Amino acid sequence: MMVADDAQREATHFKNRVLDLVDTYLKKQPASPFVLRFIMPLVDIVAGSSQDERQLSDKARGIIRSRFGKVKDVPTDVDIEQVTLIATNLHLQARKAHSSELLSILSLCGIYLSRILAQLKAEKPLLESYRESLVDFTTRKNSSLNAHFFQDFIKRFPVLAWGLRQNLLDQCRKSINGYRQGQVLQLLELLVSLLPSIVCLI
Repeated sequence: MMVADDAQREATHFKNRVLDLVDTYLKKQPASPFVLRFIMPLVDIVAGSSQDERQLSDKARGIIRSRFGKVKDVPTDVDIEQVTLIATNLHLQARKAHSSELLSILSLCGIYLSRILAQLKAEKPLLESYRESLVDFTTRKNSSLNAHFFQDFIKRFPVLAWGLRQNLLDQCRKSINGYRQGQVLQLLELLVSLLPSIVCLI
């Protein structure tokens, strides 16, 4: 039993060192196209670590928040299809997230990828992901999504979010219950409140 515990500690220590290397790379090379390869593995650590690996989960969460949530430079020399695929997978995972904490991390990564797609003028696949998530949020009873997931996007990208106005109106009518309908109305209210900034940015 002691041998197994020692092996577990060694494995955890090794993973911690790998995360340190990842953090260093993301800090030094924020505009590298290879940055995209780290998003889903880091999310998987946050989502799939056991209680014994809480330290790993916390470290991965910290890396995501500091290297994707606060970064000023994003990769531009990247394949749009690759970015779209990662964004699609993030949205799929968000719809089944087992905690609001994980959903917050997924939303942050989604915003990061939105920045990249917006710079690449690839708004269509970006909006499609949010449309599909909006349908899931409003019509599926067991959806793990919450209003904050969409608020984050609307606040950061009001001009792009304006493209969802008709979808918000449609889904308001199709909402599974009054509570979800009320949340969609709040999203519409937020979007309309940002109209002055949208006009200025267009």
